[in-house]
Amino acid sequence: MATPDPIPASDSAAEGPAARGYRAVRDLARQVLPWRVVETIAFLRRLARQVRARRAEPRLTVAVDIDSLYETLTGVGWYLYEILAHLAQRDDLRLRLYGHRLAAPGAPGAPAPVVPLPAGPAIEHVTYAAPQGLVIPAWRADQLLRRAAPLLVAADGNRVLFGPNYLLPPLFRLARGARVATIHDLVFRRLPWAVRPDTGRALAERLERTLLEAELLLTPSQAVAAELVAAGVAPSRVRPIHHGPGQQPPPTVLAVATPPAGVPARYGLFVGTLEPRKNVATLLTAWRELGRDGGAPPLVLCGPQGWRARELRQRLADAEREGWLRYLGYVSAPELAALYRGATVVAVPSLYEGFGLPAIEALAAGAPLVVSDLPVFHEVAGDAALYAPAGRPDVWRERLRQVLDDDDLRRELGRRGRTRSARFDWRLAAAATADAWRDAAGTGRV
Repeated sequence: MATPDPIPASDSAAEGPAARGYRAVRDLARQVLPWRVVETIAFLRRLARQVRARRAEPRLTVAVDIDSLYETLTGVGWYLYEILAHLAQRDDLRLRLYGHRLAAPGAPGAPAPVVPLPAGPAIEHVTYAAPQGLVIPAWRADQLLRRAAPLLVAADGNRVLFGPNYLLPPLFRLARGARVATIHDLVFRRLPWAVRPDTGRALAERLERTLLEAELLLTPSQAVAAELVAAGVAPSRVRPIHHGPGQQPPPTVLAVATPPAGVPARYGLFVGTLEPRKNVATLLTAWRELGRDGGAPPLVLCGPQGWRARELRQRLADAEREGWLRYLGYVSAPELAALYRGATVVAVPSLYEGFGLPAIEALAAGAPLVVSDLPVFHEVAGDAALYAPAGRPDVWRERLRQVLDDDDLRRELGRRGRTRSARFDWRLAAAATADAWRDAAGTGRV
């Protein structure tokens, strides 16, 4: 007669700790068949081979935090994408892309980048996924891999660790490569009230460590570099590298691009997130006065709504009802390029910017430009724009009126803008970034 199980299944609810432990061990033992052991050993060996191969890579290896490519792309995301895309074909670099704790896209519950990652001989997207058939379920093995992600990154032995979004991520905390980070601006220090509280707290708590530990800090402008130096960072550790001209669709796409439906033939344009730092309220006040003076075309706004936008939303709704404003929200890159190309004037009234991609995009499109009187805009736009103090709607009205009423001025600003925009090139930005990585790693340039 067969011996019954000492713990009947029907009594499991009343089991004590020892009985439950026995049942767990017994169930696990039933799963640990020889083929599962073989599969687990083979999987661990594959991981070890991958790590050894990565450590033996002769090219300059750069660990890149790509978490900003997993959410709707704004300035930081587009910056990272363009840098990677323009370095993807290099044969002297190995860019290892690490994102969202190394989960493989397509795995159950795993996020995926919102854009296809650049591909080429320099690019390696590092992910880990456990197969079926191990001694533990695949989902549990994936959990363990996610927890071990900092160790796995450290094991790869990358010579440079790159944080393109202000901070080095926790994923890199155990790695020992040279640290390089891009500091896009210091708005959380300059205008703390204009930054989301959670963002401000994260930067205040963690940026100081990046400023202390990084071998090199990259900035998009001389203006931000000067702010870092004024904050006590040694000039030798700061390197300004201008961005390229924002989002530029391929020429074949640009040639047939059209604005969104319903955009009037003549219009003023604002591009950016609707948030306090962008100072849209000053522009609305100035444009309303222009309309009262007579002869002002509609104002078109495009960009997502940010935080603290409730009062602004009401003003936009009122202006749309009055007929002098169109709010488009987020638009595609071809539509945005067409909007720049057709704008009578582009206004960038920001209280603070680290670079100001909309200004560069307007210059590249040959659009007449009026910007806030900020050091960074003088650095970027030079004599290809008119300037107005950010807090003076009356001066903004005057500058906008100058452009709207003077055909010759608009043509001259457009000509200067196209000439000026030639200084900003993603290929140059990417090459300078690669040089910075190499210098941080102590190998010199090739």
